[in-house]
Amino acid sequence: MTEIIRTELPSESLTALVIIYVLTVFVLFFGGLATYGLIEGWSPAWISLWFGAMFIALAAITDIYRRNFLPDEMVKKTRLPKVTPRRELRE
Repeated sequence: MTEIIRTELPSESLTALVIIYVLTVFVLFFGGLATYGLIEGWSPAWISLWFGAMFIALAAITDIYRRNFLPDEMVKKTRLPKVTPRRELRE
């Protein structure tokens, strides 16, 4: 059904890997702060701030990983022929 037209190997840069590791530390730190805030009964505004920072860091990790470590492929999808039922003509 699908055919790969073009593919490029990822760059796999060391800089991207280091950035992913640093952002992972940030995610663990923000997740720890949010968990500690839940246990200690902090204001919901602070807890949502830490969870928001954690999810933004997770989104950045996902984007950097997608750009630098996944292959870039162009896929051509073939469509099935359209089948329409025959209708009788009115006279």
